Amino acid sequence: MKIIFLNVWNGKVQEGITEFIKEQSRDTDIFCFQEAYDEFKELFKDVFPNHKEFSAYKFVIKDDDFPQATYASKNINIISSEILFDGQIDCGLGIYLHVEFDNTPVHICNFHGLSKPGDKLDNPNRLSQSQKLIDFFKEKEGLKIIGGDFNLFPETKSVQMFEENGYRDLIKEFEISTTRNHFTWDMYPDNPQYYSDYVFVSPNVKIKGFLVPDIEISDHLPMILEIAI
Repeated sequence: MKIIFLNVWNGKVQEGITEFIKEQSRDTDIFCFQEAYDEFKELFKDVFPNHKEFSAYKFVIKDDDFPQATYASKNINIISSEILFDGQIDCGLGIYLHVEFDNTPVHICNFHGLSKPGDKLDNPNRLSQSQKLIDFFKEKEGLKIIGGDFNLFPETKSVQMFEENGYRDLIKEFEISTTRNHFTWDMYPDNPQYYSDYVFVSPNVKIKGFLVPDIEISDHLPMILEIAI
């Protein structure tokens, strides 16, 4: 099973991201996109004929809104879907899918965390946001995968809480040096931020591969996860 998480920056880098998504759509089971506004979805409406779209939007404050889209292959047995934290202004937004893959239950969350303030440090809302995610998945049986743009640094308690609750932090485990690129660093030369995106998986997930390729298709890098089921 192959899953890609990516903050697509609303498709601003159209040429590069179009080629990447078209190529990856051939064998990717689930795409989890953040910052996928209507312009992005219109741009890619013909790219996903074999995937089903799950989308959500939440506005918190100016420059802190959450347009998300998950595309799941029509070959996957989708048991249920749910929008997480819709209407709650003190946390981000998640698109949750419960799927069955080769008779194995898999629980997947496409998550985008609060971006304000832009320091990517702990605060009460971000700590609560992580706890809400952990609590939501606590009683679910099967494989658990939570990924996306958390707007957090690795040293924050908000990130470390996932490991403390039994999850594997694949950014840490695979020694990923950054999830951003020069598009971000050029905008904020005095405050380079090398991390924002994470994938957390439960211990029973068997990793075949995890890559964060250094390609300039957004101001974030894609996180490509392959698991064995």
